[in-house]
Amino acid sequence: MIDDAVIDDGRAGSVVGDLMTEAPAGAPARATSGLLRVAMDRHRLVNLTGPLGSGKSWLVSHLSPARVVDLSRVDATEAVRAALAEPTTRPLVLDGADGPEALAALEHARLPRETAAVPLLLVSRRSLLAQPGWTLSGAAVLETAPWSDDRIARLAAGAQLADPAARDLVVRMAGGNPLIAGAACRALHAGASPDAPGAVADQVVQEITERLARERPARGWQRALDKLATVWGGDRELLGEGRELFDTLGRLSLVTRTELGLTVLEPFRAVFEQAHRWRQPAAHQGIRSRAHTRRRRQLAAEASVVRRGRLAEGTMALMDDTVVRETLFPASASDGAIQTATPGDADDIGGLMHQWARQGGMDTRRTERLVERWLHDDPAGFRMARDGDGRAVGVMGLVRVADRTVGSMEPLLQQHTDRLMGGQRARSLVLGAAYCPERGLHARLLRDLLHHVMANSLLLTVSTPNPHYQQLLTSLRFHQHGTTTDDVYRCGRKPEIYSQDFGHDGIAEWVGRLTLGAAAGGPSATGRDVGEALAHLTDPAWLADSPLLRSPGTQTTEDLRKALRDGVRALADSDTVEDAEAGQILLHYYLGRRQTHQQLARRLHMSRATYFRRLRHGLDLLGQRLAAG
Repeated sequence: MIDDAVIDDGRAGSVVGDLMTEAPAGAPARATSGLLRVAMDRHRLVNLTGPLGSGKSWLVSHLSPARVVDLSRVDATEAVRAALAEPTTRPLVLDGADGPEALAALEHARLPRETAAVPLLLVSRRSLLAQPGWTLSGAAVLETAPWSDDRIARLAAGAQLADPAARDLVVRMAGGNPLIAGAACRALHAGASPDAPGAVADQVVQEITERLARERPARGWQRALDKLATVWGGDRELLGEGRELFDTLGRLSLVTRTELGLTVLEPFRAVFEQAHRWRQPAAHQGIRSRAHTRRRRQLAAEASVVRRGRLAEGTMALMDDTVVRETLFPASASDGAIQTATPGDADDIGGLMHQWARQGGMDTRRTERLVERWLHDDPAGFRMARDGDGRAVGVMGLVRVADRTVGSMEPLLQQHTDRLMGGQRARSLVLGAAYCPERGLHARLLRDLLHHVMANSLLLTVSTPNPHYQQLLTSLRFHQHGTTTDDVYRCGRKPEIYSQDFGHDGIAEWVGRLTLGAAAGGPSATGRDVGEALAHLTDPAWLADSPLLRSPGTQTTEDLRKALRDGVRALADSDTVEDAEAGQILLHYYLGRRQTHQQLARRLHMSRATYFRRLRHGLDLLGQRLAAG
């Protein structure tokens, strides 16, 4: 049991101002113990909401002498009626308003009562305003905020994790959620190694699933939830689930709806995906491969530029690249909003850019002069990241290319200016800085930029001295143009210049490069199609959409299945050593018993590098033979 002193946020006794001014317009107020008391003093009906395991019950425990009714109990309806009828002015807390049975037990609490009004607090994972019958209830909604990494680290220390690697894993996996942090601590104490995050995540997922059973007792959704977390966002066709199960997934409090379908909220998505990869590596690889293929096809047929940008984002989310995953899709709730800067944000911009310069070892005076020029030439060029309380916590410095902004742009691009901007001035944007210490909001800030440039078919050019961003842009297959002549920020590192054209054809070309897999040595497009077809050899519906059906002699799915099997066996029997080794890999991996690439490489006594060279060679060669008939 974690001691309360470890998890106290230090704000429980704070004096709180007006309830409705604590949060940005349209957002629920952020819950603290003090704000919760103020809300219950001012409103008859208050809804404390927040994700599973976000600390709602802990906040409620500080409301003594409140009465608490757990809505998960068998006689919840009778208990609620009895509590409402008690002749007392003590606050009443109805905890666990999740799932159909708990909501049914709340029916009497929703309607005005003849008895004297007492403060009534309803605790739920989703806002009750989203439930039928509650939208016009007048409930004041407060939402829990994610815990900071420092606070999660204190929790791990309080759980007596002495190993720094173990504590670091808890912080990264928790993403601000204390339930995940506690479950990860228990998994590590039970013997799981911090070097095996998938094993830790698997035990965490078991605890989450048990808690979710209150919302949907039937367990048919668990397998589908693993698949959904693995593909980042998915519709019914991608998940391959029936309407009833898909609707059940959508009702879970961890799931929300996006343009790509349903998606699991962070940090839960990352935990489920990590556990699925560890528990079922072949199934994990198969569903990701299917998602890659489907999104490429959707992108090729999609006319809407905005929709193409969303599909491209979904493709990035499937990349098996640590830098991309941790920077753009971290296991962290993106609690806040991204907004265009206004003239009143000048001081915040200056302060945040000062922090950015200090963090990167840059000359702060030089940076301040550059920022002043950006603000003068393009006042609307900055984007702000605001946390759940509306505070500016991140900034992105952009320069819209035009005649008036040449003075701001030239120091960033120097000798590359004319070549990159020639003929592109009307549709170019230059990124000069991006800073936000909160992981989730930082990821949203960067993805917001990519959505903007794709939606407007812009050419994005990035000038950065930051080695991490340089590695990210390399992983994203941006075109590299070299460094500037001068060390612009006086930090000992010259900025490197990268660009990517996000015009209509440019998006498709870029996504094609992203899906190659390896940075420089992935199989050809036809080779990838062969690998995906082999992975789905027993699925006629999937094979029916394969582009390989256009090859000579493969007019039907049965033709394709036979051609692939015969081709693999012929390759394995080749007199050429390289071809035969490639054929043996394809034969064992795709047509034999399930095993991972690593297991098969050991079995065939090949180094990892040789194994993957032979695998790519086999897929490409088989693709060439199919194309030749």
